[in-house]
Amino acid sequence: MMQIAEIALDLSYTDTKVWARVYAPVRTASDEEWSCSFEISEPLAIERTIYGGSSLQALMLALKTMSSYLYGSEAYENKQLGIGGEFGGNLSIPAPSIILETAPFPF
Repeated sequence: MMQIAEIALDLSYTDTKVWARVYAPVRTASDEEWSCSFEISEPLAIERTIYGGSSLQALMLALKTMSSYLYGSEAYENKQLGIGGEFGGNLSIPAPSIILETAPFPF
C-alpha cells in the first residue's frame, strides 16, 4: 500500500501523537471496484478498507469513514483529541454532515 496522506493529532494527556493515514486506492481482484484503506494509530487503533465503484469514490468514502471515527471517538468527545494544542474542536479534517452537532464543518 502506498500512503498518500497523513496527519498527526494531539492527545491532551501525553506527548504521543495519534496518526491518521490514508493509502492510495487500488483495484480489487475482480477489477469491478476499488478499495481504499486508512488507519488511525493507538489509542484508537483502527484499520479499515472501504470499497467504491471508482478510485475517487473509494477515497472519498474512506476519508468520510476515517473522519467519523475521529470525531465520534471517546477521546474527541472528552476533549482529549485535537491539533495544535486545541482539543475538542477542529481537527482540520471535514466531517460527515450527520455528525455536525459534534464536528465543526462538513464534507
